[in-house]
Amino acid sequence: MAREVAAVAPAIVANPAEFDQLDSRVAFGRALGEIAENDSQVMAVVSDYGRRLALDALRSKLPGSVVQCGIAEQNQVEVASALANEGFHVFAPSYAPFITARVLDQVRVNLGMMESPVVLVGLGAGYHAGILGPSHMALEDLACMRSIPGLAVVTPATNTELACALAELARNPRPAYVRITQAPAGDRALPAGDFELGRCRVLADDAPGDKTDVAIAACGSITSRALTAAGLLRERGLSCRVVAVGTIKPLDQRVVELLACSRLAVTVEEHSVVGGLGGLLAEELLDRGAAPGLLRLGAPDRYPEADEQSRLLERAGLTPGGMATAILARLG
Repeated sequence: MAREVAAVAPAIVANPAEFDQLDSRVAFGRALGEIAENDSQVMAVVSDYGRRLALDALRSKLPGSVVQCGIAEQNQVEVASALANEGFHVFAPSYAPFITARVLDQVRVNLGMMESPVVLVGLGAGYHAGILGPSHMALEDLACMRSIPGLAVVTPATNTELACALAELARNPRPAYVRITQAPAGDRALPAGDFELGRCRVLADDAPGDKTDVAIAACGSITSRALTAAGLLRERGLSCRVVAVGTIKPLDQRVVELLACSRLAVTVEEHSVVGGLGGLLAEELLDRGAAPGLLRLGAPDRYPEADEQSRLLERAGLTPGGMATAILARLG
């Protein structure tokens, strides 16, 4: 999929390392602007939050392509659905908790039952907006969205993967939720590689085709920390496998196979330990009857106090050191 984006977003592909360092909101706007070069049907339906999304390039290329609904996310989904049903390629971005939990009935009816091909985009997911308090932390959005029949749930780990996902969803519109998280400054960059909806990506594997000590599945920008944690485990003599899960639904069954072939399966997500990637893979592994031990690392099942993202992640044990410590403790 990364190769295909070259025809849609050449400015992004020209320097993906630089693009991945952008604020994810700016990256979203730039990606839509590039997609609009080849797609005159692209539209963004925004709530008040749209002012922060760098949509000027889209507006200049396609006047009238940005519809502002004000602070009214439920109306935003209804308007987006109406436009999508008329053939436009519609993206509806907002704070992740507002475009999922706040509008769940509208999503259930319009994107689920009516199958309106709207792409919901949840910005600032996880703890990214944590300084604004728990009302702005999206820690339940995966649980909400993966329960809607027919809704694709996409969790890119980098801005470049985000651009790939948006380009594919513009080419082939469908009901979808794209969850955008952003790693704190200083986190390692992920290795470049192809991104394809519905496919996982193996970032590291010390025992290809064989059983490994630890297999880690991660989604979103915290994948970079999971990769670093694997390096700390290797220093302790453990073999590791790290899999980036870029699509939660439909799930690539290869993820299940890669985790099943391990002494301990671990899931890592900037989301509640309830109902997200960890819950999904627990279900899948049990369905297969091939479940190893499973450790779910994520946000605790409670609402935290307002704080900066880096400190919230640290308190949740979602640093590389915290992950490695939890895994070693589980292995005994």
